[in-house]
Amino acid sequence: MIALAVAHAVSCPYCIDAYSSTCLEKGADEEQMMEAVHVAAAIKGGATLVNSVQMMNHVKQLSM
Repeated sequence: MIALAVAHAVSCPYCIDAYSSTCLEKGADEEQMMEAVHVAAAIKGGATLVNSVQMMNHVKQLSM
């Protein structure tokens, strides 16, 4: 399921298909798989927000 989450985070359609099949074969259900995707989305979104600190520091530096 970690690989499935990463596949979503990097937007690889082939990986998503492959790991979706693997998860089902290993006994995961749709709810568990969606939870993994939600975690990946939260982590990716959080990283985007944290990177905004770089932008704000740059803007402050240019404004001085």
